[in-house]
This record gives sequence, structure tokens and C-alpha cells, in this order.
Amino acid sequence: MHLTAADASLQAFCNCYLREVDEGLWHDPASFAARFGLDARAGIRDVVELSLPHSDTTLALFVSYRSLVGRHAIAEVHERPTGSSAWRKLDALTVQLRLIDEIYAKNPASPQRVELLSRVVESHQVMDRYLSHRVSGMGLGNPAHQTSFIESEQAVVTGHWLHPTPKSRQGMHAWQHPVYTPELNAHFRLQFFAVRRQLVIQDSLLDSPAEILGFEIACHGLDETGRQRLADLAGSGYSLLPIHPLQAHWLHHQPHVRELLAAESLIALGELGPYFTPTSSVRTVYSADLDWMLKLSIPVKLTNSLRLNLKSELGDSVWVSKLLRRCRVEEEFPGFFVLEDPAYLGLDLPGMEETGFEAIFRTNPFRDSRRHQAVHSIAALTEDPLDDTGHSRLFDLVWQLAERHGLSLAHAASRWFDAYWTVAIAPVLGIYERHGIGLEAHQQNVVLGFAGDGIPEASYYRDIQGIALADSHREALVDLVPELNDLPKVFEPDEIVCNGLGYYLIFNHLFAIVHRFGADGLINEQDLLCRVEAKLAALRATMDGPGATLIDILLQSDSLPCKANLLTRIEDRDEIESECELAVYVPIANPLARGFAGAETLALEMAGAV
Repeated sequence: MHLTAADASLQAFCNCYLREVDEGLWHDPASFAARFGLDARAGIRDVVELSLPHSDTTLALFVSYRSLVGRHAIAEVHERPTGSSAWRKLDALTVQLRLIDEIYAKNPASPQRVELLSRVVESHQVMDRYLSHRVSGMGLGNPAHQTSFIESEQAVVTGHWLHPTPKSRQGMHAWQHPVYTPELNAHFRLQFFAVRRQLVIQDSLLDSPAEILGFEIACHGLDETGRQRLADLAGSGYSLLPIHPLQAHWLHHQPHVRELLAAESLIALGELGPYFTPTSSVRTVYSADLDWMLKLSIPVKLTNSLRLNLKSELGDSVWVSKLLRRCRVEEEFPGFFVLEDPAYLGLDLPGMEETGFEAIFRTNPFRDSRRHQAVHSIAALTEDPLDDTGHSRLFDLVWQLAERHGLSLAHAASRWFDAYWTVAIAPVLGIYERHGIGLEAHQQNVVLGFAGDGIPEASYYRDIQGIALADSHREALVDLVPELNDLPKVFEPDEIVCNGLGYYLIFNHLFAIVHRFGADGLINEQDLLCRVEAKLAALRATMDGPGATLIDILLQSDSLPCKANLLTRIEDRDEIESECELAVYVPIANPLARGFAGAETLALEMAGAV
């Protein structure tokens, strides 16, 4: 039986609803059947009763796997109207529509309701298309322990486990998906524009200016005549700007672009350079021929936001990259690397912030596929297997480790997790402790490199724009990079940085690993959470700064702030444009606080393993 879009959509939406809106009443199947007359089939562990008073109905969610970190496996859903004793089984999409109707019961004509409905349906349709492509065999690649960076980036077909519409691609037409999306193995060339140099804004930490990088990419693969034509343009005062094809189509319809084209301040050059493949973010593109990836704007809403490079972020990309160099984080934490965004290009036009031409250059350490035997994001590792006989990519890597070294699966799982913690979790907490730097280390922003036996040997953080600097460290960090003082958004109150790091690193990233271990039968979630608590306690013993504060919150608070992606969607909020990101957070019961009493003893035993 293959995983279907209906299955995946149901899990994503219902888990968000249970986490953010109503946790429901949990029953064991036998007592629920005795009370309500609805028997559960074999394999159902729990039943969640959800009352929908505005819809005058009750839902029964049959749960085959109950997760301590909130990623439950919902096998089927039944409905009973109030006053009736008859239950009927609902299809996955109808369940989501019922819950949306309940959410907007007091305002059924709300435009936000229509928006959420359209996103849910679209995400379902897109996911169905991607899954069909994958199970047909067209998208199957190498085994998990032999998968390259870009193969893994193309492999995540069900998306964000904490989002109600994980594959929403609003603004992308059906015919564009095979041309521009990673899930359908797209590859394409970029569009280039020549623009008068006096309109260009740029910066670079590299030996070459950003416009030289753009010129070299445009010239890639051209014959001497083609290179000379571009050199003549550069010599006559033009710079070359790379643009995503989707964005180029949008730009051609904008008044400011048409004016520039008419005045020949801007010249459309069409397709140039090598073929690129989209990474999992869709708008960041990769070429095996280049040392640079490009992070580009596209006129598409992915999950919560229109994916634009903000003008205010361009300076962040360069100067925060410089800060991380100055802090020597890669020397402090062997095996941990940052994908720098050391250069940018854009336009500066009177009366405009974003012009649509903003482009960020990102380092590409994966050009040499032999750097690691396999490379996977956390999102790729923890995605559900696509059929009942398969395993997650994480399971396959642990199995490889066990086979290679003659270990039991349980022993291999323990070794794998310890190595993962060393390269992926401890460094992020250490960087925050030592420097007040919060990395948005969620499951898509963290990429692991693996040795041939499947053990994690390196961790890569990407997305410099997702880094926040704590106000308490402003003076020390500005001393290292004075330009930071001129960046309006990069410093934030300590509480906001702490809460954001707690969500991204723990809820979004680490708990995805915890769930996957439990769901795959490698280490049950309770045991693994105790292990996490012990590791955190051991780290806490070495800290007395912001890292210590965060760990105290993680170990002692009954609830933790968690980004509420469903509530964000309910309000149709673009979180990138939100002035107060805390507005999209809600308190969630803390799975780590439950076993803290026993963690301190275990921490002493494990002190050498963190």
C-alpha cells in the first residue's frame, strides 16, 4: 500500500489542529467502543474525540501511533451528528473541510476561510502529483547511504510535518511544476538582465565583486563570440543580474521594469549560464558546475509566505556571514559548517524597496559529490516511507551502520543519535551560548553529511537570513563586525531569539528525529526524550549564558512557545512581513519537562558523550 496524498494531508492538518486549536479527548479503543458503539480495527492504539459544536457533530480520530512530540499517525476518521448514534467514515479531505468550517463558524464568509480552503485543496493536489511521480519509479534514486545532496533535495514529496498545507505552491501553474519544482526533478537555465551599473546595489566578502560572479555564471558554456558580447555590455557600463524564470516572467509585467526596458537602462538577455536544479526551498537553485548556489525571488507563496529576497536582508547575508567567520564557529565546533551567503546583487530604484531583482549568492560545498557518501536534510531523513514495506531514510542509514559494524539495530541507533547530536544539536546550542547567535536550525535548514557506514559526520546550516542576534550581545558582536550596527532587523530581544531557537531547533528539528526513531521502532520516544534531557543537562553544566537560559526553559517549563502554522494560515498572515513574529506562536505542552527528574543522573553517566 503506497502512502497517498490523502494520508499525508490528513496527518499534517489534523496534527496542527490538535496542537494549536483543540487537543481533543483521548480514549483507549475498547472504552471508546463501549461508550460510543464504534469499534476500531486492529492496529488502532488510541481514539481522539473532537467536538465540533458549531457544526453540531463529533469526530473520532483513530490513531495508530501516538507521539509524545505531537506527530500522531491518524489512520481514519469517523463522524457522528449530535443526537445520532450512527457513525460514518469520512474521507481525508472532508475531515479537513469540517475542521475549517468549525474554525470559521462565526465568520463563514471570511476571505481568510476561502484562502485556507484553496490552500488545503491545492496542497493536496500538488502532493498527489508528486507522490504519483515518485511511486511510478521516475523519482526513485540511490539508497539513502549513497544519495547526493541534490538527489535528497528532490526527494521530499510530503513536506513540512508541522504545517497544515505543506505543499501549497500558490502562484505556480500546473504546467510549471515539472519545469521548476525539485519534486519533479526539474532543471532549467536562469534568465539574465543587463542593467546600468549606477542602478546596481551589491556587496561581497569575496575576492571578486558580486557582479563578476554574475558575469561568470552568465558566460558559463558560451563560445568566444557569446562571451565577447557579454564583455562588451559590461564594458559599456552594464552589470548582469541572474533572475529565476518565474520571476522574470512576473518582472516583464511590472511598470518599473517596462520603463527601464524602454529607456535601455535594462536589457533582457534571455536564458544564459548552466542548467540549475531547484533545491527543496524551490527558489534556491543548485548547479553541479558552480561553486555557488543562488537564492532568488519567485512570485509564489510557499506554505506561509511569498518567497522574496527582502532588500533589508541583503546586507544581513553578507555581514552575518562575516560575523560567523570572525566568531570562528567552524573551528569551535568541528564537523559543523555554515553555508555562507557572502555576496548579493540587486537594484536601487527611487521610491522602491524590493525591485524583484534581488539575488543572493550561497556557497556550494556539495559540488564535489565525493565530499560525503550521502547528504540529507532533516526533512528528507524524517519523511514517512512511501509504502508499508519501506523504511524512512533515517532507518536505512541506521540499518547500514548496524550491518557495516555487526551491531544490533538498537546499538546502532544509539551510536547514530549520539553522532547526530554532536554535529547537529550541540553546536547550535554552543554558538548561542558563546555568541548570542540564534540559528533558525529547522528541519529544512539543516543538512547532514554521512560517512559510508551511515553515521552522521557533518552538519551544514543554511539560510543566513534566518539568523537572529541577541540584544544582550550587541556590543561584542558589533565590535567584531561594525556594519551590523546599521542592520535594522538582525538584533532582537533575547526572549524572541530564545523562543525562536527553541522552536526551530527543538520542536521543528529535534522532535522530528525523535518521532522518526519512535515510529520506525529504533528507540521509543520516551527513552529518547530521556536521553535528550540528559544531554541537555550535561551541556547546561558547562554554560552560564543564554544557552543555559534556553536549556533551563527546555527542561523546566511546562509549556514551550511553538510556531502555530495553522493559526498563521487561519489569519492568512505572511510571517516574513510580520513585524512581531511572536504573534504566530502559541504555548505547547513541553514533552521534555515530563522526565526531567531522572535526567540528571543519566546526564552524569553521559557527560562525556555530548
